Amino acid sequence: MSADGPVAVFVYGTLMPGRLRWPLIELQATGHRAAAVPGRLFDTGQGWPAALFDDDTATTVPGVLVELRREWLADLLAELDLVEGVDTGHYERVLVTTTDGEAAWAWSTLQDTSGFTPIDAWTTFDER
Repeated sequence: MSADGPVAVFVYGTLMPGRLRWPLIELQATGHRAAAVPGRLFDTGQGWPAALFDDDTATTVPGVLVELRREWLADLLAELDLVEGVDTGHYERVLVTTTDGEAAWAWSTLQDTSGFTPIDAWTTFDER
């Protein structure tokens, strides 16, 4: 997938500041703030969350909008696609819009969520 589009990612789990995979983004971040995107959030039971983004839902996925350096965007998105399992068919990178109108890339699950536990926010620190 091309990196044309926003120069920001919306993260909601292990990629958030202070979490297990934040170091993958930290050096390319120019700023970050709390944000939310319409959708549903799940605990996969595997040490990371999964989200389904859907503008027709009354719920939101809380997370962080991370602004990135444009010159490294394509490389970083390619790396994050690998980390998020885009190549395995478990997730896909999608364009989302935060509830306050900012566009960003995010990773949406392609998995059957019937075995996942719906959650309001990713709060566990037992991350893998």
